Amino acid sequence: MAKPEKKRRSHFADLIKLALFVLVIVYAVGIIIQTQADIAEQKSRIEKLETEITETRQENDEYRRILNTDDEEEYMFTVAVEKLGYAYPRERRFYAKTLN
Repeated sequence: MAKPEKKRRSHFADLIKLALFVLVIVYAVGIIIQTQADIAEQKSRIEKLETEITETRQENDEYRRILNTDDEEEYMFTVAVEKLGYAYPRERRFYAKTLN
């Protein structure tokens, strides 16, 4: 009785399978690294936005405080003089000159 011949596995097919497996692993690692970089970038954006939110809330609190005061005319006078540089007619304003 003759022994049945075993099918020989092709080394070339094994090499292709190994190459494909390595490519899939390298691709997966690349995707993981890219995802981690995106996560870090988004976290920094979140921190920046949280800082902006805090600053905006502080401004809003200041505006609420100003709006809740009973002396609105004094506030308008202060803004007109200090921020806008207005003055009464024939009024002279002197400002300190800063030395740099």
